[in-house]
Amino acid sequence: MGGYFDVGYLIKSFPIILSYVHTTILITFVATMIGIILGSVVALIRINKIVVLDKIAAVYISFIRGTPFLVQLFLVYFGLPELLQKLGYQGIREIPALFYVFIVFSLHVGAYIGEIIRSGILAVDKGQLEAAYAIGMGTIQAYTRIILPQAFSMAIPAICNTVISTLKGTSLVFNVGVIDMMRKADLMGANSHRSLELYIDVAIIYVILVFLLSALSTFLEKKMSNVSIGMGGDSL
Repeated sequence: MGGYFDVGYLIKSFPIILSYVHTTILITFVATMIGIILGSVVALIRINKIVVLDKIAAVYISFIRGTPFLVQLFLVYFGLPELLQKLGYQGIREIPALFYVFIVFSLHVGAYIGEIIRSGILAVDKGQLEAAYAIGMGTIQAYTRIILPQAFSMAIPAICNTVISTLKGTSLVFNVGVIDMMRKADLMGANSHRSLELYIDVAIIYVILVFLLSALSTFLEKKMSNVSIGMGGDSL
C-alpha cells in the first residue's frame, strides 16, 4: 500500500494545498457579492420590462445559461485583451489573470441569481406591493422594505446552491494561469508522482467549504425568514 498510496504524504501535503484556499474563497466571495447586485438589477429590469434593457438582459441570461463555463472563461480571457488592444489600451500584460476570472465568475453568478431573485419576487403576493403603494410608499421603498426581503428569504436555498456551484467551479481557473488549490496539486503531483494523495487533499478541502456554506445557508434562511415576516408585519 505504501508504494501505491502514501498516507504520510497526504497529511504532509494538506497544509500546503490549504494555503492556496484563499484564492478559491476570494473568487467565490467577489463573484457572489457582484453577482447578487447584478442579479438583483437584472431581475428588476425583467420584471418591470424596461424597454431595450429587458431584451439585453434576456440575451445575457440565455448566453450564460446556454454555454459551458469554460467557454465563457476562455472567451473573456482571450477575447477581452484583443478588444482592449483594438480600443488602444496597451497595458494588457499588466492585467492579472485573476481580473478576468472575477469578470467571468461575476457575470456567470449574476445571470443565475437574476433568475432566482426574479422567481422570488414573482412569488411574493402582488397585493403586498399594492398595499405598500396605498399607504404612501414609493417603488424603491416598497421593494427594499417589503418585496426584496421576502424574495431573498425564499431564494436563499437556490442562491446557496449557485454559490456552491461557483465554489466548485473555481477548480477550472488554473486553465488561465491562476494558481489555486487544483493548480498547486497539479504542480506538486508532477514532481512527486503522488497526484492521488494531492487530489484527495483538494477534495477534502472542498467538502469542508461546501459544508460550511450549507450551514451558513441554513442560518441565513432562518434569519431572513424572521426578518421578512417582521418587516412585512410592521410595514403593512
